[in-house]
Amino acid sequence: MQEGRSARLFRKLEKAYREFVVADHVRFLDFCARENAAGGKLLLDVGCGSGTFLHVAESHGFVPHGMDRSAQAVEIACRQYGYPARRGDIGSKVWDDCRFDFVTMFHVLEHLRDPRLGLKYAGELLQPTGTLIIQVPNVSSIQARLFGNLWYGLDVPRHVISFTPKALGLLLQEMGFKFRLMSRFSLRDNPASLASSLAPWLDPIRRKGRRLDSSPIFSGTMEVAYFGLLLLALPAAFIESALGFGGTIWACAWRKEP
Repeated sequence: MQEGRSARLFRKLEKAYREFVVADHVRFLDFCARENAAGGKLLLDVGCGSGTFLHVAESHGFVPHGMDRSAQAVEIACRQYGYPARRGDIGSKVWDDCRFDFVTMFHVLEHLRDPRLGLKYAGELLQPTGTLIIQVPNVSSIQARLFGNLWYGLDVPRHVISFTPKALGLLLQEMGFKFRLMSRFSLRDNPASLASSLAPWLDPIRRKGRRLDSSPIFSGTMEVAYFGLLLLALPAAFIESALGFGGTIWACAWRKEP
């Protein structure tokens, strides 16, 4: 019974933490909305996962919709938050009946063998005056150079392509987008990438994938250790972003007028 209460407590803390860090993504969404004064708030998050970003975005006045290739993630987003989320991959027709004011793709393009297809797909889902928001790991960041092939942002083999700001800009330009690229601190991703590069055995995703959490107590201890490392990584992650070489590339893009 005690272990059950501990597990529930850690789940609640994890949920609160995820909502706290993803609020940083919503602040960027708000910034992009101010940059593009076209009006609407209809939002589609491609790769929505369990819907935490959509949940926080809704509290800022956005109308949330989601899409994910994982049936389990879509089911959680629908059940937990009641959002219209549909299962689909890049190129699928699941949202053909709707056009959005904002399409977000957080850490999606690096998973695609041809990211042009992802940008083309996102462009087709946008209103003519809509905004595309992208986030990808920055292979020219200080942490990437420091850790080399051991950098967590490479995430081989799940990531099949790496981006520098110049490469992402050229790709957006080729696909007919106007854009702004920013070296902006990411509360969710930059400290986590540093921490997971320093101590990959503590990374929650890798531990769950390898089934290393043998008990709730052990899992909780590892979570606390990882969180402590995250806090230690915060200053370094913030400084590298302030210098223009942060671990994450942020972009907001708009289709060029024909």
